[in-house]
Amino acid sequence: MSRLVLRAPGRGGIAAAVVVAAVLALLVLSATGVLARVSAATTIANDAQLAAQRAAAERGVERGYEANVDQVRKVRALKLPLPAAQVDAIANKALTDLATLRHSAFVSLSGALGLPSDESERYATAAERRFDAAPVASAPSPSPVLLAPRLFQIVSRMDDLAGQISDKATRDLTASPSATPAPSPTVAPSPSPTARPSPTPSPSR
Repeated sequence: MSRLVLRAPGRGGIAAAVVVAAVLALLVLSATGVLARVSAATTIANDAQLAAQRAAAERGVERGYEANVDQVRKVRALKLPLPAAQVDAIANKALTDLATLRHSAFVSLSGALGLPSDESERYATAAERRFDAAPVASAPSPSPVLLAPRLFQIVSRMDDLAGQISDKATRDLTASPSATPAPSPTVAPSPSPTARPSPTPSPSR
């Protein structure tokens, strides 16, 4: 009579089975996104860190504004080949565009910092008044702060657009009278990475 013989797997077979099961579990977790969520560490800033980020971002916006305003004013003070009225129109338009851009940057910062949308205008206006009374250029340099990516995008965008405005004003102010067009209303892009351009009002960090 034949006998049915059952053999228990050896240690090697058990270890191999465990490895296979672990690999299959990892594949399932990866496919469902569970592993990605677990491995992605999220760091929440405390109040002191948030205050440091906010102050550094505000200084970055203001620093870009002040540097480009200073450039326009220095060129305006030169002896230029254009009529005085045209020089004033070009310089005033650039300064107004820079002020509008700064305000838009502060509004964008308020959203990035998590402030309620109905407080964004008040926050931007308060920041403008604070820096108008105490410019960044006249304040001691604080310790550098590594900005969060979203705040860095806003500050970087502010620098780029402000530089474009002051560079264009410099070209227009130093061009020959026959080659310099009269300033016309423009659309100033917002420093927010996702916001659409908004119209710039006529002439009045």
